[in-house]
Amino acid sequence: MNDQNKKLTPMKFLPDMQQMPWGTVEYKLADLGFVDSMACEGWLKGNTLSDIMQTYLERVVGETAFEWYGTQFPVLVKRLTVKGRSSLHVNPDDETAEQRYDAFGKTALWYVEDAGPDARLYLGFKRPVSAEEFYKACMEGRVERLLHSVRPVPGETYLIRPGQVHATKDVTLLEVAEASELWFRLHDWGSSERELHLEEAFDLIDLSGKISAHKGEVVTDQFTVHQIPLAEALKSHRDEDDTFLLYICLKGAAVLQADGENYKLGKGELILVPAEVNDFFLVPGERDTLLMEVRMDPRESDDIVSEPVE
Repeated sequence: MNDQNKKLTPMKFLPDMQQMPWGTVEYKLADLGFVDSMACEGWLKGNTLSDIMQTYLERVVGETAFEWYGTQFPVLVKRLTVKGRSSLHVNPDDETAEQRYDAFGKTALWYVEDAGPDARLYLGFKRPVSAEEFYKACMEGRVERLLHSVRPVPGETYLIRPGQVHATKDVTLLEVAEASELWFRLHDWGSSERELHLEEAFDLIDLSGKISAHKGEVVTDQFTVHQIPLAEALKSHRDEDDTFLLYICLKGAAVLQADGENYKLGKGELILVPAEVNDFFLVPGERDTLLMEVRMDPRESDDIVSEPVE
């Protein structure tokens, strides 16, 4: 990466598969230290995402993302293939994560790719519960009766905000999230093999109610996500844009054309378009092609994440 004046191009990355007690996690794009995605196409092939960020900074992510996240790429994308049932988790917000752990919090979006016959999403509570009631239910192994659960349908989208308890069963999810894997295990359905963090995270839990499916564009401080039905070629003009773009092929196939090069996207594949790539085309490769676009829009000036993280 000696040619720092060379223009950046769209990038694809190798997936990183990790086995879990309940299934698998496939990191499609992540800059987390223990997972560091490697570019697999173009002139930056063989370089990790963290190395690319350290070298090209805001040219990759844009001024807005660089102001808040420094040299860490601000979002992660992974696929969760849950065969059993995952433990019940809660994520901290940015303020708590920064103050207690010198880390980012975690807001996450789940897109349902597939649902098995026993599929369930546990998302918040059926009704507002008291702290005492929830704690006692966890200790006695009766927490499931308090949880709001849904039978997920492929194509649905759920936004998991900090403080909202969540778990999954027999489902495949695409997760877009803030670049953090800081979470706390509250309950593990009777298993004693994994550590619980109930006492540590108890004051983080939102006991007020349930999570419902989202439709259309999802906007958070950390990222903006919307779906693009790609029926015909689209041209992107980004003269005033200040963000990276991620495109994930949810259905069908597509081609991204930039600076005379074609970058193919099959179902499940992801491509990063750096902030300095201004003009490109998205061309459908099959009928009924559906893309997910992820971007980072400007954040409020009084946001808790106030210093770039090196």
